[in-house]
Amino acid sequence: MAEAEKKALAARLALQRSEMTNSHDSLRAELSVSKQLKKSVQNNPTRWMVGGAVSAIAFCFLFRRKKIIYSNFKRKRGLIGKSIRLAFFFVRPSLARFALEHAKDYAEDRLAPLPPNSMLGDPPQK
Repeated sequence: MAEAEKKALAARLALQRSEMTNSHDSLRAELSVSKQLKKSVQNNPTRWMVGGAVSAIAFCFLFRRKKIIYSNFKRKRGLIGKSIRLAFFFVRPSLARFALEHAKDYAEDRLAPLPPNSMLGDPPQK
C-alpha cells in the first residue's frame, strides 16, 4: 500500500510540475514587453503610424537651428555713427581708468581691516 501511495504522489507531483511549467511559460509570454509591443503594433497599426509621424515632427521642431544668412555687404554707418565710434575709441582708456579707481576705492572701503577692539581680545588702545 505504501508503494501505491508513493506512485500516486509521484504522479501528482509530476502533474503539478507540468502545470507550474505551463503557467510559468504563459505568464512569461504575457509579461514580455517585446511581444506586447508587437501585438499592439499588429492590432493598432494606424495609431502607431500617426504617433510615429507626430513624434518625428515634434523632434524636428525641437532640435531645429536658426537659419543664418551670410552677407558680404558691410554695414554703412552715417556721420553720427562714425563720430560716436571715434569718440568712444579716444575716451575708452580714461573710462577704464575711472572705473578702476572707483572699484579700487570701493574695495578698500569694503574690505579694509576692522579697527582694533579690546572687547574682542585685541590689545587695549592707548
